[in-house]
Amino acid sequence: MSSPVRYRATCWALEELLYAKLREVVESSGCDCATLSGIDSTLLVALAKSLGLRLRCYTVVFTGGLPRDLAYAEHVSKWLNVELRYVFIDEDYIRRVLRELVQCIGEVAHEPCVELRNDVVYYAALLEAKRDGCRRVLLGSGGDEVFAGYRFMLELPDEALEERRERYARAGRYPELLVARCLGVEVVAPYLSQEVLEVALKIPASCLRGLGEGKAVLREILRRLGLEVVARRAKVPAEGGAGTDSVCIAP
Repeated sequence: MSSPVRYRATCWALEELLYAKLREVVESSGCDCATLSGIDSTLLVALAKSLGLRLRCYTVVFTGGLPRDLAYAEHVSKWLNVELRYVFIDEDYIRRVLRELVQCIGEVAHEPCVELRNDVVYYAALLEAKRDGCRRVLLGSGGDEVFAGYRFMLELPDEALEERRERYARAGRYPELLVARCLGVEVVAPYLSQEVLEVALKIPASCLRGLGEGKAVLREILRRLGLEVVARRAKVPAEGGAGTDSVCIAP
């Protein structure tokens, strides 16, 4: 599927700069493991593969729900020939780790049920990576916040959208980074690195909106890496990807 003409005409140079900077950060990351779920993490895994890096990938599957990431993760692992490990969790698992999870991220004042069923996905993946002896884990943190992946961001006018992106880049909520620190797992989040942000925050809203799906520049990079099927995905939060969106367990 070809890109919109307006995107190609106005955003190509910025996409090239971002692509080059992401490659640099991923290549120097020292990561041997990664989460594999949506657009953001898939792009990083694909870049790592193109650079000849060997990664062990993790995707979380809630056995009592509908894990929307599963089919995509399996497709990507086969297409790129990367190792994929499944982390199966159920309601009993969530109840067992909930207290420790809250200790890691702090009390959640806004919609704790929603936030915790999202955050437990990262907890499960990072804990499994730690048990497997991963040296450093590659994360897609910041992809939605910096590149306008949320529906409410796309409804903002351009100036407000760019202000929101800058605010999230400086002080967004990234519970996976708190969980990693709590568990003692070293992680790298390229989208939030200073090197990438210097380029990313220069990309105007018009290069991110696409046809209304957001993150257009990341989707274009996925296409050049041969992952059209992922580039066309709609935004799915972590709980939807793992299937925990069917659960409401609050502390």
